[in-house]
Amino acid sequence: MNQAITMALPVLGLIIALLIYEMPFIYDTVYIATVELSDDPLIITVSDLHLESNARDLTCIGNYIRGLHHGNTYLVINGDLFDKAHKQELNQSHIHELLDRLGLAGIDGLREVIYITAIYDHDPRTHRGETTYSINGIKVRVIHGITKFIIGSNTIWFLHGDYVVRNGLIASLMNKLLGGLYDRLVRSVIGAREGDWVVIGHTHVPGINNELRIANTGSWINRFISATDTAVIINGLSDARLVRVKCGP
Repeated sequence: MNQAITMALPVLGLIIALLIYEMPFIYDTVYIATVELSDDPLIITVSDLHLESNARDLTCIGNYIRGLHHGNTYLVINGDLFDKAHKQELNQSHIHELLDRLGLAGIDGLREVIYITAIYDHDPRTHRGETTYSINGIKVRVIHGITKFIIGSNTIWFLHGDYVVRNGLIASLMNKLLGGLYDRLVRSVIGAREGDWVVIGHTHVPGINNELRIANTGSWINRFISATDTAVIINGLSDARLVRVKCGP
């Protein structure tokens, strides 16, 4: 009996260590940015484009925004914009690639692009909480962490999701097998209030949970599941809806 316990203890310790590793919020802190918006904004959010591994023509995203004809639009890239860039330092070439691949030039009413990076993988590294670029008249704000949008009395949180659970597949299984545990954990970790909306990516599984007030943008690459080509739209009244963007193969 004692021998069995002696053999089991290292295994148990390894399991506990892996669980802790997979949940960075236990041991790491993250930058939180606050963005205040007014004048009836329209926020469009996409995530998980994984550009280097995604050969598709993604200018459909810019075309979709252009076709909305809204004069006060914000585009949020909610993590995993890149795929193999985590060993690189964030620089202006990454921002050029973002603007070019998504076809964002010359869109009337596009006030700002906000790129919220994944923290632990895929996206370029940065040692700053916020960095701002201005290229060809387009303002791009890069936020390494979590972003809290304030629209009047409404609050909407944006984060990729890897700060809560590193691995997107594990996060997805937590939702599927454990009754939405990952979504609930996200809300708890960031301290979202009951009426706040939370928008995430990471799992590649799109959806709107009106009861939990949490939205997932889905993905634009065939990984884990087929690309969903979906975005989350939030208006000035803090109403969230999931839309599918028509995009080529």
